[in-house]
Amino acid sequence: MFDTSVIWIRVACATKTLLLFVCFCQLCPAPRLLLNCPSPVRHIRGLLRVNRTRSLPILSSTFSEFLPAAFTRSSSGSPAGLRRLNVARVFETVRLNGPLTRQSIGEISGLSKPTVNEALEILNNEKLISLNEAKTKSTTGRPGPKAQQITFNKDRKKIVAIDIGGSNIRLLVSDLDGNIIATLMQSTPLKNGRKAILAKVKELYDTALTENKIKVSDIGSIVAGSPGTIDPATGEITRSYNLPDWENFSLSDELSKVLKKQVNVENEAHLAIYGEHWRGGAKDLANAAAMSVGVGIGLGLLINGQVYRGFNGIAGEVGNLPLQIADEAKSPVNANFEFHASAVGLERNFEAVKNKEGAKEIIKLAGTSPVSAKTIYAAAAKGNKLATELVNQQLELLSRGIASVCCITNPEVFILEGGLAPALEPHLKTISKMVQKITLIAPKIVISELKDLATAYGALRRGIENVDRATLISILQETA
Repeated sequence: MFDTSVIWIRVACATKTLLLFVCFCQLCPAPRLLLNCPSPVRHIRGLLRVNRTRSLPILSSTFSEFLPAAFTRSSSGSPAGLRRLNVARVFETVRLNGPLTRQSIGEISGLSKPTVNEALEILNNEKLISLNEAKTKSTTGRPGPKAQQITFNKDRKKIVAIDIGGSNIRLLVSDLDGNIIATLMQSTPLKNGRKAILAKVKELYDTALTENKIKVSDIGSIVAGSPGTIDPATGEITRSYNLPDWENFSLSDELSKVLKKQVNVENEAHLAIYGEHWRGGAKDLANAAAMSVGVGIGLGLLINGQVYRGFNGIAGEVGNLPLQIADEAKSPVNANFEFHASAVGLERNFEAVKNKEGAKEIIKLAGTSPVSAKTIYAAAAKGNKLATELVNQQLELLSRGIASVCCITNPEVFILEGGLAPALEPHLKTISKMVQKITLIAPKIVISELKDLATAYGALRRGIENVDRATLISILQETA
């Protein structure tokens, strides 16, 4: 007797295998290329066609980063799993390349028209995208429905970036494309310690939300940058020289309590190089360095397209470079470089020679204010010999620090930023020549185009990516 159950078992196994293969093809286009299918070719070509005019597409690795985990959570190869993958693919296609028509989304993603339409309906219901009539007229001239332009809904959430510096606290608010909505800044209340600094952040935050009629529920992510050695996982600051009472506590926890919303915290220099990679001098580069010279000295490194943080998040703490410096002023152990080469170090060096000839002219130039590093540079520009001597000493120290970094990381560009950067700009040739003498290949040394906004921009970008990543996870975890 012929056993039909065996046939049905084989059919079921073959069907499951086919579903697994189709789902694998969604993860990796290579098998579809082996089948000579034209759709994957358009899919690959489309994914490479990123709209460069968008201020910030999500990282290309974001989608693939969460696919395996999402696929495991779903029943392998199930229709629900495939549906989630398709919706996520359409979302990423619009995010990277929008505005697009439905036809363009199909061509780029390699998905069928019904699949694209279903995904767009889901995304539209979740307010992740906007459907608008195309501005261009039909080329055929025939009556019919107008084509729609599908765009990413950049106004769905707002991003808050906080830059806590030794001189100022800056707060920026943007939409999900990085368009600035609000910019606020006030002096850092150094004399009153940690509580006063956190209170000032709260004041700026409340002002930004009130003036721009933004609800707390509208905030998608808050990212703060701070000086000091920071554990990126916990937001705990273990050491900081530039802010009072700013050690051995979790800034992430403290700010989250004050602002009543989760706050991600990262070292200011790491965020600064991220900002430079997004909108500044490191844009489209894979290897770069950005040194902030102000109250302290910090360094952000971009290596092979990624911000380098090191084993536990303290990479780039160049202030602790143990350069051999004559140290009559008794700098902190292992902090010779920052102690002498920062703006505060220059001011300290002036105090040691303020009785020498030429010092009175510098004091007069400062007026009623204490002599600052910028004043010393201004005096040097006017030909004051004492100021020139002090400036040259600092330029030599900075050049040694830059050369040390270049010998290890070999950046394509070295960006100088921070409060003292404008004063350093007339001396770029001098710095470059000094660096060339002590390195094999000196990089191009430039002043930041972002001025004092590099850290804040980096925080904005990090916040935008937090929202994009959370959105993808949400899509992939839906159980429909």
